[in-house]
Amino acid sequence: MDRFQELLSDHPNPLFVASMCTGLREGFWPWADTLKDGYPTTFDGARPTPCDARKASFIREQRDVEIEKGRFSAAFGPDLLPGMYSMPAHAVPKPNSSDLRMVTDHSAGPFSLNSMIDHDKVTGFPLDNMTHLGEMLLAFFHRTHGVHELVAWKSDIAEAHRLMPLHLLWQLKQVNTVDGLRYIDRNATFGSSSSAAIFISFNSLVAWIAKNKRGIKHLATYADDSSGFDRKDDFLLYEPYSRTFPRDQALLLQLWDELSIPHKLKKQVFGAVIPIIGIDVDPNAMTLTLSREKCVDLCDALYSWAIKPANGSKSSYQLKHWQQMGGWLNWAFNVFPLLRPCLNNFYPKVSGSHIPTRKIWVNNAIREDFAWAAHHIESSSGIHLLRSSDWSVSSADLTVYCDACPQGMGFWYPASRLGFYSPTPANPHVSAIFYFEALCVLCALSDAVLRVNRRARVVIFTDNLNSVQIFSSLACLPAYNHLLRRSVDLLLANDVQLCVLHVPGEENRIADALSRCQFSAALALIPDLSISPFQPPRWTLGAAKK
Repeated sequence: MDRFQELLSDHPNPLFVASMCTGLREGFWPWADTLKDGYPTTFDGARPTPCDARKASFIREQRDVEIEKGRFSAAFGPDLLPGMYSMPAHAVPKPNSSDLRMVTDHSAGPFSLNSMIDHDKVTGFPLDNMTHLGEMLLAFFHRTHGVHELVAWKSDIAEAHRLMPLHLLWQLKQVNTVDGLRYIDRNATFGSSSSAAIFISFNSLVAWIAKNKRGIKHLATYADDSSGFDRKDDFLLYEPYSRTFPRDQALLLQLWDELSIPHKLKKQVFGAVIPIIGIDVDPNAMTLTLSREKCVDLCDALYSWAIKPANGSKSSYQLKHWQQMGGWLNWAFNVFPLLRPCLNNFYPKVSGSHIPTRKIWVNNAIREDFAWAAHHIESSSGIHLLRSSDWSVSSADLTVYCDACPQGMGFWYPASRLGFYSPTPANPHVSAIFYFEALCVLCALSDAVLRVNRRARVVIFTDNLNSVQIFSSLACLPAYNHLLRRSVDLLLANDVQLCVLHVPGEENRIADALSRCQFSAALALIPDLSISPFQPPRWTLGAAKK
């Protein structure tokens, strides 16, 4: 603990460091309110030990392991004391394995522990993903001109959440019951909604030490998984395992040992192609690949949501299943980043109450979005080629400027002196100029892809910041999602990279004049400008509502 704090002495956020060190010494408080109205002082939600002999034996063995490691107290009898809660414990299979894991269900019952925790405080923690690893690979490739053969590596911290101690007063709520006897669980559990937030906070500081104190520059972390890459000819001996590892991986293992962070040999992996968070990473081909089997499984799930019930009834899923589906798709976006619009109608449905069993109805917009995503996944190879998204305007193959007003839309190509104009769709439901600005970007893209070769880079300038935001993030309100989906269709069909950038209004006078049908003003600025009409997509009529 002292060494951990010493290595963080010059961290740029000393208050965060102090908070984490206090938590490690005194136990973390999981952002909970244990005095909620209507909640009993003591609650017993435990269930009998499973009848299944294998699961029952595992739970007993795991209890003994936890007692030996000091994470469970000794048994203190059959009865709960005042202030204590006991939640049901289960033996469940680990992902992609027949091995079991002990999980305490903190979401069970009317007075669940997770319902005491402030959901907004334990969600939204940033995780490195394949995008960050890809950016590091691209930067290394450009810096070294691709002359070095690489290996990818992945290391895993053993027991992760279980390493984090909890505050004594919260431990009273974490009573485990096995064969009728009670045991205090002193550490974070896999069933608590706060465990990931606590561990990710801790591991973010470990990653900072690794990068800034040990020189491990190519490091990405995802919860308890750390990954990176090294030159194939640069290995170090890691003596505790009596074998060599890629240099940065060996240095990370040494740091973990210095900080008393446990790990196991079988979880330390490296090679020319390895799976990282379930995605095959090839650092030499610069590809991320989702296997055909995983693509099929994802598409089957998407179609199961997209299909309407045969009897005309409504379909619904519990909030926890919505969250699982959202997490699955966000994971898949590492390989299919352009499919993000498929969740723009999804997210508003899961807002509100955080009760895991709350039923939420599936609407037609979500069905259409999921069927759209499944179609693109089925049509793909499952291989994402890493390409730089941070390219300069000077490297664009085509540049377009666009603008819109309530009466019209216009865009033009400075290189070819071609300008285009269209009146805005006669749509009584449209009440915001933002819709026309975004539609104009889409119309410009629709025209631009016809003028470039595959793998081209297209830059579109607009003076509307909202349009820049939605086309850059692929996130928007439901009313505008059809515009993003259509733009993705164009990008995938033509293998084009798009960058939408902001231009100040005073520097966008030609597109502004075109949008207002002020052709003489546009020609005064660019005398040889050729102006033609264009037709916006007919399906945009009546599509946007306030």
